[in-house]
Order: sequence, then structure tokens, then C-alpha cells
Amino acid sequence: MKGLPDLFAPLQQRWQQVPAEGRAMIIVGVLATGVGFIAVGFHSIVERLHHYTIGALHTVGGVWFALGSLACVVGASLLATFIIHRISPAAGGGGVLSTKRAFWRDFGYLEARTAVAKFLASAVTLGGGVSLGPEGPAVQIGSSAMSAAAGAAGIAKQKRRLYCAGGAAAALAAVFNAPLAAIAFVLEEVIGDLSSKLIGGILLASVIGALIAHAVIGPQPAFQIASLRDPTWLGVALCPIVAVIASLGGVAFQKCSLAVRGRMRSLRRLPAWSRPAVGALGTWVFGCAAFYLTGRIGVFGIGYADVTAAIGGELIWTTALVLALAKLAATFLAVGSGGCGGIFAPSFFLGAMFGGAVAGLAGLFLPLTGSDVSMLVISGMCAGFVAVIRTPITCILLIFEVTHQFVIVPFLLVATVVSHVVSRRLAKEDLYECMLRQDGEPPHHVLPPHDFRKWREMPVGALATFRPVSATDLSIDGLKNLLAAQRHQCFPVQTPADGRIIGLLTRAEAGHAIATGRAPNLEPALWIDAEKNLAHAQHLLIESPSGFLCLGDAGEKRLAGVFTLHDLLRGQEALLDDDET
Repeated sequence: MKGLPDLFAPLQQRWQQVPAEGRAMIIVGVLATGVGFIAVGFHSIVERLHHYTIGALHTVGGVWFALGSLACVVGASLLATFIIHRISPAAGGGGVLSTKRAFWRDFGYLEARTAVAKFLASAVTLGGGVSLGPEGPAVQIGSSAMSAAAGAAGIAKQKRRLYCAGGAAAALAAVFNAPLAAIAFVLEEVIGDLSSKLIGGILLASVIGALIAHAVIGPQPAFQIASLRDPTWLGVALCPIVAVIASLGGVAFQKCSLAVRGRMRSLRRLPAWSRPAVGALGTWVFGCAAFYLTGRIGVFGIGYADVTAAIGGELIWTTALVLALAKLAATFLAVGSGGCGGIFAPSFFLGAMFGGAVAGLAGLFLPLTGSDVSMLVISGMCAGFVAVIRTPITCILLIFEVTHQFVIVPFLLVATVVSHVVSRRLAKEDLYECMLRQDGEPPHHVLPPHDFRKWREMPVGALATFRPVSATDLSIDGLKNLLAAQRHQCFPVQTPADGRIIGLLTRAEAGHAIATGRAPNLEPALWIDAEKNLAHAQHLLIESPSGFLCLGDAGEKRLAGVFTLHDLLRGQEALLDDDET
């Protein structure tokens, strides 16, 4: 009887005969299937938890709603924080920014435990009623799961970008049942290049994720609304007004979120684990206020039911305005405090309610049709989204796919243009880029440009190493200890007395010194300022015998960091994704 190795040997041989690109696509297809089921399960669990928490309390009302919702949102936030800190701290926050960082910094490498922590913590957070969305967690869950699974399949850490991006696309397509928007979002936001060579794998993963959603949930759109007729000229005239107001709301959301985020980090006495609970408490305050004023619970959790009601013209303008203002406050507190959830759903909600408020108020004086009202609400959704996230193609495709209404496309184009103009004047960068800057990481340091000329203009400090290993003891024993402890090929040599750099010690020279028992010969150190561009650094590296530069002032000889040929090649590799396919 043949053993298992003998049975699988022919399959392994045939697998190796498949071209590398074909093997990558097969792996992407298989893993995207699993990610699709994970994403659908995640969204279903969130809805079920919300139904049995805030949804159940809604039917009770009264003081029990206030007490129960307080326990739900604060308890859910504390439990989510506990899960994140115990399993994977990388799972905190929204999820999209962490995925972008991993894609560019770590070549798409993510751990499986990040997916587990994000799944559990986000499900608890959103199901418990904190005012955030499911799309950011879905992106991180999908990218982490597929990257880790690719690693289990033997894919090297440096070859995970395709799987990281594919996992994000598959999960987003499954959650929203919107494959085109998922492709556009990954290309626009995560990769930042619509012509990326990874598009084939991303397209395949997105289609499979959507097919899984169709198989499990059905082909119906996320927002099920009646078929819309052509709008009247009144609706067309009001569309730019709605877009301006919704985009102003989006900009306010962005600026307030950043302000709260900065303030939270400056409060040294407030433990990090308690900060998301502060944001959850804000959700409770404003969510309860909106509930007692309007009878609606959309401020809690995702809020898609109220968005659907607004599109259907079921909300009066005062109700829509109260919900918009309450959601704005609740969400920027949740985002600023580090809550575990995304910003797609809140952006849609804000835009929809501002659009509903304008449509409802205008309807008191103008003969607006039901189609006009729906169009204005949907235009507000588009404008609010673009003002915060700045991915216009994604927004247009996403709203079209979640409504299945082709007639809205012209309105979406108008809203996108107006929102882009307004938001760019008030805030030059989107929320994710502003968060990077707030973290002390300029976007071009984390997300390299795709144009080589622009890349050459990047500062050396974007790629340098600021924790270098230096040599201070040049005795035989000191050299032996240095070579045994470190694998670097070159070391800056510091004087023990004042820490100044006196030269460079290569690994080969240290070995010769040990073998002959003599003092090592040092190479002269070449210096460069961290603000100098990479083009200048390349010229100096060519002049350096060891391909090694010291960062700092050449006169003072104080070491701030090092820049090596390896750092330069690693940065160039970040620009090239051809091998990832």
C-alpha cells in the first residue's frame, strides 16, 4: 500500500509545472473563498448582536433603554479593548490604515491572530452599539486572514502584497455585496495606484467574495429601495446645495475626530485601555438624546435602517437633522478615542441625514417628488463619503452597487465634484493621511510614491535606520563579542568618552583584526543630513567603499542614524510589485 507521500508526489510535480502566476491566482481564488465566508459571517454576527442588544432595548423604551444601552456600549467597548490587548494590539482602530501600513512597510505581511482579534473585537463593538462601521474591520480581517494563510501555503513574507490586497477586496466585496467598489477601494486607498500590476488578483478575489455573499445572503443590494423615476429640475437644482452641506459635515467629522484623537493621546493620566470606553460613552449620550427626541436608534451601531428610511422619504427634516448632528458627535468621539470600527457607514449616515434634512425642509415649500427626495439623500451620502475618504471612484461605484439604481449616477457625479472641491479647500488630505501625520509619520514616509522621479526626491530619513548598532570596544574580545551578537556588515565606531564617530568598521576588517591580533583599520565615515533627498544619497553611496552613510552633522560627528545600500534597495522594492503577481 502506498504511503501518503507517494500518493501526493505526482500532484506536487504537476503543481510545480504550473507557471508562477497561475499558482498565485489559484492560491488567491482558494483563499478568497474562505475570506468571503469569514466576512459574511462577521457581518451576520454584528447584525445579530445588534438585534439582541440595542434592537431589543428599542422595543422596551423608557428608562430601561437608557440603562441597557449604557451597559451595552460601554461594556462592549471594554470587552473589545481587552480582546485586542490580549490577542493582538495591531487589531485596534479602524483597520484600513493598519492594512495600508502593512501593505507598504511589511510587504503585506500580517498575522492570523490579528484577524482573530479584529473579528471578535469589532463584532462586539459594533453589535454593542458603538457608532462605527463594519468595512474597516472587514478590510483588516480579510487582509490578515489571507496573508497569514498564504504564509501557511509557503509564500515568503516579502511576497504577501497580492494576498494582503486580495483579502481586503474579497472581504469588502462580501460585506457590501459590491465587487466593483471593492476593487476600486483597494486600488485607490490601500495601494494608491489604479494601474497596479496586482489588479488581476484583486479582481479575482473581489468577484469570489461577492459570489460568496450572493450564495449565502442573496443578490439583493444593501439598501433595498423602490425603483426611482427621473428626477425633476427642482431635485437637480438642490443637488449641489446638499453636496456642499454634506461635505461640510464630512470635513467637520474629520477635523473633530483628529482633535479628539490628539487630545486623548495627550491625557497621560487616562489609561490607554479606557479611551475607547470614553468614546462609547459619547455614543450613549448622543444616541439616547436622539432616541428620546426622534424615536430612532440609528446613532447606535451601523444605522443602515435609518439610512434606508431617509432614502424612502420616511423621515421629517427635523428628525434627519437631529440624527445627523447626534451621529456626527457620537462618531468623532468613537473614532478619536480609538474605537474598533470603520468610517464608511458613519460617513454614509451623515451625508444621508443632511441630504434628508435639506430635502425635507425644501419639500415644505417646493413640490419635490419622492424620487427627488431619494436622489438628494443618496447625493448627500456620496458627498459625505468623498469629503472624508477622498476616493471618488469607489464612492460612485459603491453607492450604485448598494442601491442598484442607475438613474442616480449623474447625481453622484455632481455630488462628487462639489464635495471634492469643498473638502480640498478645507482639508487638503483625507482622514487616513491626517492620522498618519498625527502619528508622526508623514504619508510619503509610509506610502512611497509610484513615480521614480518623485521617489528620488524623498528625504533620506524616510528610509534610514534610526537605531543603529555601533562599535565602541575595538579590543580582540570586544570585536569577537560584536561579531557574535550582530550580523551587520558595517558598524560606525564611537569613542566611549564623548560618543563621536571616528570611522567605520567593516565585518571583514574586524575578522582580520581578530585573526592577526592587531588593531582594526577604520574607513572614513561619509555623512548626510536626514533631510537630503535620496538622489543625493545615491551619489554618496557610490563613493562609499562599504555602501554606508552616517546621518547627522559632519562637523559634530554625532550619530542620528545610518543609511545603507540595503535601505535604498528595500525602498526601491516597495515601488515594484511585479513579482507579487
